Amino acid sequence: MTRTVWDRHGVHIAGVAETALGEVHGQTELSMFATAARQALSEAGMTLRDVDGLFVNYMGEEGTVQVGEYLGITAPRYVDSTDIGGAAFEAFVHHAMLAVAEGRCEVALIGYASRQRT
Repeated sequence: MTRTVWDRHGVHIAGVAETALGEVHGQTELSMFATAARQALSEAGMTLRDVDGLFVNYMGEEGTVQVGEYLGITAPRYVDSTDIGGAAFEAFVHHAMLAVAEGRCEVALIGYASRQRT
C-alpha cells in the first residue's frame, strides 16, 4: 500500500504498509486493504479523509468503486482501475505521480489485497 502526496517540492511517497501474507483467515480483501491503507496514511500523518485519488486493480470482485465505498471515499477526484496484470501497481505509481503533478488529486492511495493462498 503506497500513498503519495504533492507539495511545492514535487511528488513524494509518504506512507507504506503491508498486511498479513500467506494464508489469511478471518479477513476479507476489503478489510485487509483498509488495514494497510490506514497504516500507510497514519505513517504519513493523514487519514482516509485526506485521500482524493484511488488506484486499485481488481481484487477478486472488488474494484475501485467498491473499495472506495468500503473506505468511505465516495467521491474521489481521480480513480484508476487499469488492469494490466501483475505490473498494474508499478503502473499505478507512475499514474498517481502524474495525477498529483497535474493537480488531478493531492493524496493518492494505491493498494491491493489478496487471500489467494487461503
